Amino acid sequence: MAPESKIDKSVILVVAGVIEKQGKYLLTQRHDHASQGGLWEFPGGKVEAGESETQALERELHEELAIETMTGEFLADSVFDYGDKVVHLKGYLTHWVSGELVLHSHQDVAWVERDEINDFTLCPADYPIVEVLLSLPLE
Repeated sequence: MAPESKIDKSVILVVAGVIEKQGKYLLTQRHDHASQGGLWEFPGGKVEAGESETQALERELHEELAIETMTGEFLADSVFDYGDKVVHLKGYLTHWVSGELVLHSHQDVAWVERDEINDFTLCPADYPIVEVLLSLPLE
């Protein structure tokens, strides 16, 4: 009996910043033509070889949004198979340090109250992070 054949998809490590500013959280909307187009997400990106997750997150947020941030505590992670790739997403509470938002990689942004996040259609991998965020006590 021959072993089952399966497609070996590499896992892409991605970090996301749950950016809080004045009691609201930043969501970004992916370009319509991109993978997961039109969906909302916590911004971030791929961890490159030789980078720590913190370095990658702060670099990606600067490249994508032109802001300086400081990575805080780890919130949650998820592994999601999008069919063409598997994403291991790690979400971190992230603190805004400076800068004015410039959209380099997204078509829209929204600052939302914590209880409004689920009003947006998010990328599937982001939902476990939302669940943990919503379970945290309000400060």
